[in-house]
Amino acid sequence: MPISVSVGPPASRFFRGFRLAGVFFGTISLLAGCGTEPAETTASKPAKEIKPAATAPASAEVAPLRVSVFLEYSGGMKGFVPRGGADKPATEFQQRIGALITETQVNGAVAERKYYLCENAAPRAVPFQQLRDVVQGEVNQAALGTELPQMLEGILAMPQATQQVSVVISDFIYGPARKSDFSQLPNLIRTSIAPVSQQQLAVAVFSETSRFYGSYFPAVKTPMQKRTLNGEKVPYYVWVIGPPAQVARFAAEVFKNAPTQQAFFGLKTSKPAFAPLLTKLTDPKLKSSGGTVYAENNGLTLNPSDDPVDFSVGLDLKELPTAWQKAAFLAQHLQVRLPNGQAALLPNSVRLLTEEEQSGQPVLAPYTHVLRLRVSKLAAPTATLSLALPAPETPDWVAAWSTTNDNTPAPRTFGLDQILAGVRQSYPTPLPPVFTVQLPLKNDR
Repeated sequence: MPISVSVGPPASRFFRGFRLAGVFFGTISLLAGCGTEPAETTASKPAKEIKPAATAPASAEVAPLRVSVFLEYSGGMKGFVPRGGADKPATEFQQRIGALITETQVNGAVAERKYYLCENAAPRAVPFQQLRDVVQGEVNQAALGTELPQMLEGILAMPQATQQVSVVISDFIYGPARKSDFSQLPNLIRTSIAPVSQQQLAVAVFSETSRFYGSYFPAVKTPMQKRTLNGEKVPYYVWVIGPPAQVARFAAEVFKNAPTQQAFFGLKTSKPAFAPLLTKLTDPKLKSSGGTVYAENNGLTLNPSDDPVDFSVGLDLKELPTAWQKAAFLAQHLQVRLPNGQAALLPNSVRLLTEEEQSGQPVLAPYTHVLRLRVSKLAAPTATLSLALPAPETPDWVAAWSTTNDNTPAPRTFGLDQILAGVRQSYPTPLPPVFTVQLPLKNDR
């Protein structure tokens, strides 16, 4: 684990009172290009060789994405894609999905892309231009459609489906002919996506509403089985299925205009670059502790017996979905563990590094975020501090977007909670963490 720090002169308890004058010169090289924020208090032990600061970690080569996009084009979906014109603005579906398939087509992170229409048979491969024509409303005929479990099963049964990213676009309205199937919806979904649990794939779900024009077919059939809508908003969904790191990367780099309603299951990333920076890169107004800390043997040596010890760490979180890169999300969900000790994430300390900071200081270039940790107790001679991002459970919006009767058009989908319950049941409890990084600590006492 690389340590990015310049080490100052020997420290003693008396010396702490003068650390702002003396230690500043030991850390000034690290602060160059980092603005006017104050330096971290650092010290080195006498008569002991301290390894020099390691260079910034090299970026790991990322495998290119291979993406297949599946658009359900049934009678129930046709209302999202009316033929537009200069006097007819595009629907939200046409805007967002048009942007998504265009980004998939042109994004340099995608090495291979394929496009399919899901009709009343197996998915049919089509050129990009034909799929774009469908989204623009240039295709009149729509198929009867395939029921949700069968559509998912067919997509995941395709060659190489478990080694690539599958993007499924549909209203996910489930209206089986056999009414008894309604009660088995979670089990039917779980069966249809069996490769997800068998191959440890991830599923991301994005939800949005869009104006709808034409025949609307609800899941719950009544004597009035069809309604004609004229711009009322109803939901549609984008599911992204594939190896966890690839799903995370697609969400971060390709689906750039994703809606705010998001749910992730089984999402994991490769271990992010992570290192202590030993400089105060968080808000200068944060109260600082008085403990001392220095880099030694690819870890940190500290003594929190008199005063808590604070230090900053850098993290490269660019692989996380955009919503998960936000400081507020990370501050809420990150967990710090220190066996035989006490450590915590300081409030209001998580933030994104600016482009100026990354480009102006090479030691910060590998990281997207910085945060501030405090160790207030370390009972053992050595310990390992862990920083983890647990996977969030099914978000609250899923229940709010669910209904047991979808005859009245609204931002609700019949049995959405049951559909995603089937997805959730395909994973262990609790969900595996998105990532975990560790930092060795040594007690200097």
